[in-house]
Amino acid sequence: MKRAIVAGGTGFVGRHLCQELSNQGWEPVVLTRKVQSGAGFRQVQWDGKNQGEWSAEINGADAVFNLSGAPVEQKWTPEYRQVICRSRVDSTAALHQAVSAADSKPRAWVNASAVGFYGDRGDEVLGESARAGVGFLPDVCQAWERACLTPVIEGVKQVCVRNGHVLGADDGLLPVMLKLAKSFLGGAAGDGRQWMPLIHVRDLARFYIWCIDHVNSGPINGCAPEPVTNAQFMSQLRMAVGRPFSPPVPKPLLEFGTGLVGMQGSLMTMSHRAVPTLAQSLGFRWEFPTLESMLADLVK
Repeated sequence: MKRAIVAGGTGFVGRHLCQELSNQGWEPVVLTRKVQSGAGFRQVQWDGKNQGEWSAEINGADAVFNLSGAPVEQKWTPEYRQVICRSRVDSTAALHQAVSAADSKPRAWVNASAVGFYGDRGDEVLGESARAGVGFLPDVCQAWERACLTPVIEGVKQVCVRNGHVLGADDGLLPVMLKLAKSFLGGAAGDGRQWMPLIHVRDLARFYIWCIDHVNSGPINGCAPEPVTNAQFMSQLRMAVGRPFSPPVPKPLLEFGTGLVGMQGSLMTMSHRAVPTLAQSLGFRWEFPTLESMLADLVK
């Protein structure tokens, strides 16, 4: 049985990735800061920063996945900005050291990144060759990817998946937005013209595993082929829950309201028109290629 190391395997995407690995005949081994009983898969403790007993798990593994990182939705205070950055870069650097030192190295290491790499870019279509943006999230993503991709580890494929907004019924963005829509608060954020690259969580889990055999080292956009605007997203969400109308939320009010509950309002107004140019050219098949198909599966 092939063995995969999954750092961050207890999180939203990590749980789905472990299940998909198991479905495909892999043995997932989860690296986690807090070992939990009854989790379903073998867990090994690490601190996401230093080498330790966990490092030996890398030796002989067929693949490594890293999904570690503090949530970005929380308000970006100066202190929390450091948490967002360090939780990603430190864990990736620790894995780089462990993979490099392994006598029997994995053939592939697939690391999370995000479309935040591109920054707020309006209507510009963003394939993998697009330049990095300017600002906090682009800076974090560039440091995150550098920690994975450099230096090159001989014999190991090093891939960074620039995730879009991940939709799932059990966690992430969708449950929060559904609550708002059901409460007649599902209007577009600001003018609603900002682009949202999306992906169903099960497609993303399959995508990570697919990268092992089909992608060369480097970045790849992990999103469905049809991004939507925020206005389109909220409209379809409202229709799915039987709330066809809700007034738009002006940007100042959005930032004030999200600030009151400790959320980062600017995440809802950034525009990332990212497209999966490389994945399409290499033949990845989405089970849920459109927002309509995602909501049909996730909203019951």
